[in-house]
Amino acid sequence: MRYFLFFCIIQRVIKVQKYFISDEDFKLNKITSDDAFHISRVMRNKIGDLVLIGNSSKTFLVRFTHITDKAVDFEIVEEKQENHELPINVTIIQGYPKGDKFEDVIKHGVELGAHAFIPALMQRSQFKVDAKRMDSKVIRFNKISKEASEQSFRAYVPLVKSFTDFKKIDFSSFKLVIVCFEENAKNGELTNYKRALKSLEPGDNICVVVGPEGGISPEEIEYLSKMDNAVIAALGPRILRTETVVFYALSTISYEMELK
Repeated sequence: MRYFLFFCIIQRVIKVQKYFISDEDFKLNKITSDDAFHISRVMRNKIGDLVLIGNSSKTFLVRFTHITDKAVDFEIVEEKQENHELPINVTIIQGYPKGDKFEDVIKHGVELGAHAFIPALMQRSQFKVDAKRMDSKVIRFNKISKEASEQSFRAYVPLVKSFTDFKKIDFSSFKLVIVCFEENAKNGELTNYKRALKSLEPGDNICVVVGPEGGISPEEIEYLSKMDNAVIAALGPRILRTETVVFYALSTISYEMELK
């Protein structure tokens, strides 16, 4: 009987939801806004239920003590020592694509361990964003990042930075700049990417540059090629869609750095 109860408790803890909250709410032991509504109306949690709370790169197991649609109070049970992060920091610099593709890049990129995202305005970006709408889009992008971080039990929420002109990005802050270039694949180059992955060490700060639907322009490739920390590389013999490139890159980085 004791074993059965212990098993049920463990199952309950494993299946709990995770929420990221502000430092201000954490000090008050309170969950507010949309998360409170999600807890009370969507998940239909009860007083005494357990969830995980993310705060300043720390995770805590907490127990609900009071629940309403607008605010949920909790008490801390214990701090959880978990590590679900890639051993290196990977910033995705994505040439802004058409439609909702960038939202998918964020959602699945967060699941695969990306550290941050920069929507880059490149020469071949086909979709032009109204300057008045950029701020609201970035707010939405960061909300998507938060939700994906909760779903995948990340230690923190990767930041989606503001729209940036490609040549205004500070590439010198990265140890390695991996430039995903389909023309290399067409020309049969199949070694640069693997060599770049083999050079990575835990703690490295790198970026992966992905062009929009039209690819990276010759002028932009020439600009990147002059950087000492840049590697222009094909990702195998097949030509990938812009939104697929990010998932391929992060998956192979995880394979190289995390799987034994």
